[in-house]
Amino acid sequence: MPIRDHNEKLENAITREAAEYFLREGNRQALITVTHTVLTKRGNGATLFISVFPENKEKAGLDFVNRNLGELRKVLREKIRSRAIPSLKVIADHGERARDEINQLLKE
Repeated sequence: MPIRDHNEKLENAITREAAEYFLREGNRQALITVTHTVLTKRGNGATLFISVFPENKEKAGLDFVNRNLGELRKVLREKIRSRAIPSLKVIADHGERARDEINQLLKE
C-alpha cells in the first residue's frame, strides 16, 4: 500500500476516533467537532483541526481538548492498528466559520 493511502487512512481514523472521544467525554456545554486531521510528512505528528460551538466557548473547548490529548492517544492506541500513534496538537478550524459566513451572505 502506498504511503499516501496509509497516511490518508490514518488521518481519517484519527479524525473519527477523536470525534467520538470528545463527544463521549465532553461536558455538553459546547459541541466540539474534529473537522479533519493532517499528518506531518514523516507521520510522527498530527494536527487535529477542531471547531467549537457556540463560538464563545472556543477557548474552554480548546483547553479541554489540550488537557485530554494524552488520554486520547491511549484510546487511539487501543482502537487504531498502526505501528505508532503520532504525537497530537490541536488548532481551531476557523475555515469552517468562514464557510458558514459565506453561505449566510449567499443566502441573503
